[in-house]
Amino acid sequence: MGELARGDDRWDVLLESVRDDEMNCLRGRIHFVSGNTHRLSGWIFLEWAERDVNTRFGEFSAQELWSLLDSLG
Repeated sequence: MGELARGDDRWDVLLESVRDDEMNCLRGRIHFVSGNTHRLSGWIFLEWAERDVNTRFGEFSAQELWSLLDSLG
């Protein structure tokens, strides 16, 4: 989805979504990758369509992404 950068810290930010057939919806989570380091959020999105997951992800500011990344420590 893009790159998150602050000073010398650089992270690739990826959005994963999977179908939840039991609930007939999509779940989404965010991956942060920097070199060999990989951190991922829990399933923080629950939407009807992939477009909705992408829209919700787009509502995150860079500061909110940094806060989420820091919480995954």
